[in-house]
Amino acid sequence: MFTMFPLLAISLVVYVILHFLVGDSWTASQLMSIPMVSGDVWRISFGDGFIIISMGLLFIELLRSTKTGSDSILNHALSVVVFIIALLAFIIVPGFGNSVFFIFLAMTFLDFMAGFIVTTVTARRDFGVSGGLGG
Repeated sequence: MFTMFPLLAISLVVYVILHFLVGDSWTASQLMSIPMVSGDVWRISFGDGFIIISMGLLFIELLRSTKTGSDSILNHALSVVVFIIALLAFIIVPGFGNSVFFIFLAMTFLDFMAGFIVTTVTARRDFGVSGGLGG
């Protein structure tokens, strides 16, 4: 069951919950600041933290996309659903049209595209189809 569930759906749920509990300004609120040797101060917002955690989940999803089987195909299909929901939220829902959510939207797109491409290339290799991406 866990292998079928797209991890970026967790990020989407977290964003939606924070948006409706705190408002759309939570992404700009400062999470922490780190003094640098140069004298600059690196200010990290909650939106930056959200993107970093979502990128970690995307990395795990990309690793999981290399597996074949019915679980991975269902995972790819659910990843498309997550992308469509995120796209609709970005276009339609007030407070979702910002850079943080757009970057997340791009990650959901990369997740499902990479999954389908890896699955297609793997299936072509497994069935011995010549030509195409792998040569």
